[in-house]
Amino acid sequence: MVHALRRAGQRLRSGGSLISIRPHRTWLPVVSIITPSRRVPVARLDTPGFDTRQSAAEAALARVVREGGFTLAGIRNQRYRARLDNPSQLRTYLELIAPPRPRFPPGRRARLLELWASRPRGSYIEIAEGIVVTALRRR
Repeated sequence: MVHALRRAGQRLRSGGSLISIRPHRTWLPVVSIITPSRRVPVARLDTPGFDTRQSAAEAALARVVREGGFTLAGIRNQRYRARLDNPSQLRTYLELIAPPRPRFPPGRRARLLELWASRPRGSYIEIAEGIVVTALRRR
């Protein structure tokens, strides 16, 4: 990732910004069914093998700042919510995430399908994830 950040820095003008968006280390994704009257949390998704990749990404960002090509402009923690119309869209959403992908704990996918079968009209599935947005400014 350090090489990619350096290449991006070569393309930016002085003062240009580079934005890194990555999953938050401690906020696990939450799958819920949103009905017209309430939110029904179904599962927190596990992310096995994620910590080593997250540590590497954080180290790469720190390294390019330390090398002097960028200055840290700011870091924000945010919540991202994706609205999905059905379980097949949830499956596609999870498959599009680069490995390691979040996984349902045992029995929770079946619980989602059970709740979805008895949902009220106007319901949808929501996956809420914590993200870290880091802004770097080229010197």
